[in-house]
Amino acid sequence: MKRLAYISIAILLSALVFCSCNNKKKKTETEASVVLTEQSITEFAKKIEHGIINGQANALNNVINQENIQQLVRENSIVNSGFDVEGGHKYFERCLHIGEPLVEAINNGGDFSFTKYYVDNHEHHIVFRSYDNFIINFYDFTVDTVDGKLLIQDGFIYNTGCLISENIQGGMLYNLMLQTNPDSDVKWLLQAETMTKNGEAAKALALLDEHKEMLKEYPSFYQLYIANLYRADQAHFDSRLNNLSNEIDVRHLLLHKLLYCVNEGKTSETENTINELITHTGDDPIFLFLYGYANQVSKQYKEALNCYETVDQSMPLIWDLWQCEILCHKKLNDNEGLDKCLEKGKKAYGMSDDELLKMRD
Repeated sequence: MKRLAYISIAILLSALVFCSCNNKKKKTETEASVVLTEQSITEFAKKIEHGIINGQANALNNVINQENIQQLVRENSIVNSGFDVEGGHKYFERCLHIGEPLVEAINNGGDFSFTKYYVDNHEHHIVFRSYDNFIINFYDFTVDTVDGKLLIQDGFIYNTGCLISENIQGGMLYNLMLQTNPDSDVKWLLQAETMTKNGEAAKALALLDEHKEMLKEYPSFYQLYIANLYRADQAHFDSRLNNLSNEIDVRHLLLHKLLYCVNEGKTSETENTINELITHTGDDPIFLFLYGYANQVSKQYKEALNCYETVDQSMPLIWDLWQCEILCHKKLNDNEGLDKCLEKGKKAYGMSDDELLKMRD
C-alpha cells in the first residue's frame, strides 16, 4: 500500500509539473500574441472608453502600471522616504484612481471619448478626452506590454500640465515638506492656496510671482498661477498666458487658452486654438460644440445652432449641448425648432411633459 501511495504521489507530482509546463507554454504563447500595433492598442483604448461610459472606473484604474509609476515617483529621495510615512502609500494609490472623476463626469451629463492613437519616439500613445460642465480635459497615455498585457505606463494630463508620475511626486513632496519643514519655501505655496480659496486672486498671484523661482518646480504652482491669473487680470489673461510659453507645456497652455477664448466669445481665436490643439489631441466633435458656444456667448445664435446641430450627428447628446440648443431656439424665436429640440431631450433624459413645459417658458 505504501508503494502504491508513493507511485500515486509521483504520478500527481508529474502531472503538476506537466500542467506547470503547459501553463508556462500557454503564458508564453499569450505574451507572444500581444503585439504593439495600432489595432491592438486602439482596441485596448476602446475597451477603456466603453468601461468608463458604462460607469466602470476600474476599466482605467486597473490598466495603469502602478509599479512603473511608483518607480518614477521614488526617484526623488525625499519622496521615496515618504512611502514609509503613515498614509504615504495610500496617498499614492488614491492619485492613481483616475477613473472615478471620469465616471462622475458621465453621471453629470458629460462625456468621455478616445480621440487619437499615435507613435512618438517609438512610444505608443492613446489620447482620451473628458467633458463636464463646459470644461474639457485630455489624457495622453503611453502604452506598453507588461507580462503579456497592455498597460498604461504613464501619461500627460493637460489640465495639470505634467505627467501623472510628476504630479504625484510633486504632491507627495509638498505634503512631506509641510510636515517636516513647514517654514521652508512651501509655506508660500500654502499661503497662495489659502488666498485662492478665499477669493483673493490678486494677492495670490503677487505672492506666486514673488516666489516663482523657488516654487515653480511644484506642478501645483502653475495650476494655481493660471487660475489666479484669469481671476485677477482677465483683460490681459491671453497675453500673460502666452508669456508662459517657454515655461509650460504647449498642450497645457492651449487648453487654458481655449477655455478662455470660449468663455469670452472670441470666435476667431477659439477656432485658431482648436486647430492648434487638434494636432496634439486628434479631432473631436466637442471642439465644434465649444466653437458653437463661443458663438453663443457673442450672441451669434444662428451660427451657434448650426454648430450644435452638426455635433448632434457626431456624438451622444450631452446635457449642456441640449441646454444650449434650447436657448438658441428661444433667442431666434424658433418655436418649431424648440419643440423638436425639447422632444429630443425628452427621449434622451426621460423627462416628463411638465418638466419640458417649464423649460419651454
